[in-house]
Amino acid sequence: MATLKDVAALAGVTVTTVSRMLNGRVNVSAETCEKIRAAMRELGYYPNEMARSLARKNSSFIGMIVPSAKNYFFAELIHYVEAAAEKQGCRLVLCVSNEDLEKEREYYLMLLSNKVMGVIIANYGTHYDEALRSSAPFVIFGQPSTPDIPSATTDDYQGGLLAGEHLIERGCRHLVYLSANMEKNEVSRLRGEGLADACEKAGVAPPAVVEAGWDEFISMRYDETIRRTFAEHPEADGIFASNDIMAAGIVGYCQRHRISVPGRMKVVGYDDTSFASLCAVPLTTIHQPIEELAYHAVDCVVKRAEGETAPTSAKFPVSLVRRETT
Repeated sequence: MATLKDVAALAGVTVTTVSRMLNGRVNVSAETCEKIRAAMRELGYYPNEMARSLARKNSSFIGMIVPSAKNYFFAELIHYVEAAAEKQGCRLVLCVSNEDLEKEREYYLMLLSNKVMGVIIANYGTHYDEALRSSAPFVIFGQPSTPDIPSATTDDYQGGLLAGEHLIERGCRHLVYLSANMEKNEVSRLRGEGLADACEKAGVAPPAVVEAGWDEFISMRYDETIRRTFAEHPEADGIFASNDIMAAGIVGYCQRHRISVPGRMKVVGYDDTSFASLCAVPLTTIHQPIEELAYHAVDCVVKRAEGETAPTSAKFPVSLVRRETT
């Protein structure tokens, strides 16, 4: 593997001159720069951008920690964060924790030790509270534990309310909420509260709640929880699922067991990723503005890293997108 010394020797200049050109510290003549670039191309040498950032004591790298890259919501979020970072002249360093809290801590400390511009955390938990006292700019996706934690989130309560109102409007009277663990997940809890309030306002019985495990969240296979939902709540005529994968799984179960959708059963998902409209039966779902979330988070990190004033938090509205499952 070629080194800086090899490049300098081939270009006929000193290692210091190569280093100065790469770091842009002092003027290097156009002729010398072209010699160095030609040598780099010939040798297949690529500068270590992270090391250069450390040397300059600044960085163009933004770190991002997600619990899963398989989940459609996080996959789209990664896509838009990378696009937003590129527009700001930055590069994304992606870390996937697979919901391992210790791994998340290690990733966070690793990103800080490499002097990234800032960190975007896509699965906030209170285990971050101590670490987030560091000086590096950061933004979380989700509901923070305290108002002073910078965040980019959507109105999860409104999402649950819209889903409940729509299902009730479509004639449902026995609702079920299929969610993540609401005790551990503030987002799921708020969506459940919105659904429950929609039922209370309409004089409908409170929704039954079925919680899926985190292992199902990572694998995106909710078969057992869906089977349990139908076994425990045979009276259900409307199901609100906390993501589109769950909703698609419910529709698939109904098709296999000859339960008509949206006749006998109506289903509303959450997220409105591209997956929702591509299902065999396109999903009615709650739309989250994933692109806007991503651009806000990146903009906030960049502004804070450059010493500019940036919003502490932003909450984006959600909307209902009706398709063929209701």
